[in-house]
Amino acid sequence: MRRAALRWVLAAALAAIAMPTEAQPGRAPEDGVLYLFRDLQIAQANGFPDYEIAGEGAAATASGGRLYGPRARITLTLDPATDYLRIDDRGDGDGATPFVTEVAVWFDAEGAPLLGLSERAGRGGVPFGGRVRFYSHASGRWNLVTDRVMPTLDEPLCHTEPQEVDETTAAFEGLGRAITLLPRRGTDLAVWCVAPSPVAGTGQALVWDRAAGRFRPGAVLPGPPPWPDAPAPR
Repeated sequence: MRRAALRWVLAAALAAIAMPTEAQPGRAPEDGVLYLFRDLQIAQANGFPDYEIAGEGAAATASGGRLYGPRARITLTLDPATDYLRIDDRGDGDGATPFVTEVAVWFDAEGAPLLGLSERAGRGGVPFGGRVRFYSHASGRWNLVTDRVMPTLDEPLCHTEPQEVDETTAAFEGLGRAITLLPRRGTDLAVWCVAPSPVAGTGQALVWDRAAGRFRPGAVLPGPPPWPDAPAPR
């Protein structure tokens, strides 16, 4: 009887070890948006959003952030099924400038994750500046690869000075006039020009080419831009 019980315990332990990470309760899947966000947050201490996201799935909440601190009014949209995360930071009181952070995940032809980070600041629900960064984990460590995976659109699309965004750029620094919206569903990007760009309201799609591991210029977007800026409905 004792041996049978021991065999059952060993079998259960082996089954738990063999269980895929995403099936283990209480843990984010290791190729999911929340796990990758937290992993990159640790690896990239300067310039990466420092909001604290507690919990998993529908129970997850966000707080803090260097913009407005612990009193910030923050809404978290987390969609593990589509690898999408959005943080709406409304600041610490009336008159604060809202700041939106979007995160999404793509996978290249080899299955390595590519994490996109798009940020924008707005007034009255209309962005006035933003930036986008992409990080690859194909080499086993995080590397900034924005210039390799997407074309620059500040000059050719928005007719504004090109924005150079490095890993340490944070908060309201380095915002350009090309606003990149990450997809809640699907894989393509939407880029919109905002004032004071002379062609504010102009948009273009960027189509994900998984085989090449980069975004290709797509169709001109008919407009108008999707403002006021609000989280996509579930």
